Amino acid sequence: MNILFISTSFAQQFLVIPNVFFSNRNFEYSVPNGNVSGRISSLGGGITGIYQHFYIDLSGERNLSTNEESIIDGLYNTIKFERTDFAASVGYAVNESISTFLGYKYGKSTLTELFPSPFVGAKTSLEGNGWFVGAGGGWPVKNWGTFSFSAAYVKMIADYNSFASASTEGEASGTSLGIKWKAPLGNHVYYDLSLLRHDYYYEDFDKIDFDISEQILSFRLGLSYHF
Repeated sequence: MNILFISTSFAQQFLVIPNVFFSNRNFEYSVPNGNVSGRISSLGGGITGIYQHFYIDLSGERNLSTNEESIIDGLYNTIKFERTDFAASVGYAVNESISTFLGYKYGKSTLTELFPSPFVGAKTSLEGNGWFVGAGGGWPVKNWGTFSFSAAYVKMIADYNSFASASTEGEASGTSLGIKWKAPLGNHVYYDLSLLRHDYYYEDFDKIDFDISEQILSFRLGLSYHF
């Protein structure tokens, strides 16, 4: 999910903030008989609207093409890893430093077997969508910029689909933690540096008897414009 880092300075008029960002993400996808791990690069963007104590945020992110190594049952294969995320949130600024938010997110990981795997072309996907709730805070550091943090908890419906088993539904939950530094480049343009950690756990599937976990650590560089 996207972690909100919204300035809680109260806007008397409606403020619109579009943003774009580049992420370098370390990921690990684990099942009982093996794992997939590696590093992926992603592009994303979104838009935030703020009015007085309230704000709304929309965002999306998708990785660039990447090939990584999997280890399943002791066998080393090359796989194509894809990750897509979307989130929509609404929030309320309690004061000029602390805010809370509620939102809905969608995330999907897709693994495609590549040569020389005997199952070349076979796909495995793990999908989750559900509600999250969280809180964050931000504090200015002199006139240099703003340091902020955020934490959220998500509860999702999960869907797992692989060439070895039919589509099966389960449940998922997880946490997202993040810290961010944001500073101006000009009158309306800002840059930001973020570190985000997502931990998702998928379980209670109706057709498989194992659990799945995902961990994603993201280093993000972003640009935003304040209209």
